[in-house]
Amino acid sequence: MDWTKTISAKAGGAHIGAADLTADLARRYAPDLLLLALYGLAFAALHWAAHPWGGGGFFSLWYPAAGLRFAALWRRGLAITPWLMATELCVDAMTGALPLTGSGVIHDSISIMRPALAYAAAIAIARSMAGRLSGHRGESGSEPVTAAPMRLGIAALLAPVLNALMFVPLELALPPTAGPSAIRVQLVVSLTGLALGDLLGIIVLAPPLLSLARFYRSAERRALTMPGWRLLVPGAVILGASMWLTVALWRAGLGAQPTPLLLAGAWIGLRHGRTAAWFTILAVVALFLPYSAGPLGDGERLNLHLSLAAVAIVTWLSGCYADTQKIAEDMLARRNRLLFQAERLKTLRAMSVAVIHEISQPLSTLAIEAGHLKSRTADLDADIAQSAALVDRKAHTLSELVRRLRRFGGRSVDEPSPLPLCMLLQSSVQMVAPELRSAQCQLVLAPVPPDLTVHAQEIELSQALVNLLRNAITAAADRTVRMSTQMRGDDAVIRITNAVSARSAPPSASGAGMGIGVIIARTIVEAHGGMLVRDDEPGFVHMVVSLPLHSPRSGTET
Repeated sequence: MDWTKTISAKAGGAHIGAADLTADLARRYAPDLLLLALYGLAFAALHWAAHPWGGGGFFSLWYPAAGLRFAALWRRGLAITPWLMATELCVDAMTGALPLTGSGVIHDSISIMRPALAYAAAIAIARSMAGRLSGHRGESGSEPVTAAPMRLGIAALLAPVLNALMFVPLELALPPTAGPSAIRVQLVVSLTGLALGDLLGIIVLAPPLLSLARFYRSAERRALTMPGWRLLVPGAVILGASMWLTVALWRAGLGAQPTPLLLAGAWIGLRHGRTAAWFTILAVVALFLPYSAGPLGDGERLNLHLSLAAVAIVTWLSGCYADTQKIAEDMLARRNRLLFQAERLKTLRAMSVAVIHEISQPLSTLAIEAGHLKSRTADLDADIAQSAALVDRKAHTLSELVRRLRRFGGRSVDEPSPLPLCMLLQSSVQMVAPELRSAQCQLVLAPVPPDLTVHAQEIELSQALVNLLRNAITAAADRTVRMSTQMRGDDAVIRITNAVSARSAPPSASGAGMGIGVIIARTIVEAHGGMLVRDDEPGFVHMVVSLPLHSPRSGTET
């Protein structure tokens, strides 16, 4: 939503009228403005719904608007933070929560903007922490915090805490204000209530909102998955028994004892994952929230919500951990399949070497005799001479093929060597020629500079390019795949491009349905000191391979 850049770009172009500029801005940003308007309406409604759980001197102990804010930032990205803050300011101004006059306008405005800023910082910290751990441990998924479920879980817990902690320095930096909204109880109690309300609002409301967003944004409209009913029955029995025991202890005068619900929530989360954990939290909250909105004392209400928060945290993190472990197991299984495929390729290579050894000598003899036959029949009947020439060409073609296969299967491929890029690309194109014909697809290969050379293993890089070409052929919406090469600094850049339709599966999703071809290609390219990235634009997918040149030299891109 960068309106300033858009207006500057328009103003710097040809003469354009104000009406055209307004229409272009409206067409470009109407969806975002509509979402912000819907966000404002939902935020106002949820903010109003939190009033029954407020107390003397502390914030609402059940604040569902926090879940809406967190889901919007997590889904739409941190760049939307200023727009959310502006929307919340407008909502509070229109509802009277933010007085537009008086000495406390700046103080109250910053207090309203603080939560969105704290949430954005918490999400950035969770993602950054996961990225650093993933970089140290690799992409194996063995580190729980690096997976998406745990990133979401940690951010959901960190956001309310960071919001409460940011309250103190901002209050100290701002001029003091007096009035009915000033805090009259201890600061610790107030900040505890703030964190509890936001925490419960995020955990209860954000997961279903994010699930609905993924569902409606999915091109395939996959149904939302739920654990099987047979698996849920034991969890439902355990949850019901723990809720009954908690209520019984409460009525016996022992207060809110969270231990039974903690144990039940942990078991259900670890057993069934985040979805079942969320329904467990929803059931517990639905049981106790109406009671806590009644005529309770501030201390009793705060104590009850502390127990609710403990149950929600344990249950939610247990479900996140279970889903993370499932992701790690799936990744490990996929890598095992890759290793199995590598072993099969190794066996196939050994078999091909044996076959090549057996046919190379007879084929060499055939090529010699075919050449001799061609020379002896040159002055005979034209049909005989033409047939002899055809046999000679085919024999030489087979000999060249066997020579290349011997080079691929021999020990020389284990050692990198200077490899002209034009030879690598031509070899890869020949390998996918049958698939091009079968898919009725054409491959447009731009001229390759003959002096571009990389230091590589030919068979491995050929496999990488073949995998990328196969994905492009499968996904090409216009039955055309384009391949071009250029030099960028000390690197040779190979770009494979195909057009895609709105509902086409991405190239990384083709091939056994797991993107194994792209994973193998990336592994091979990175082993050669290069890099494989996907660079998309509307309607097109570009797979870009960068490889270091064998003899780096200066010059411009070709």
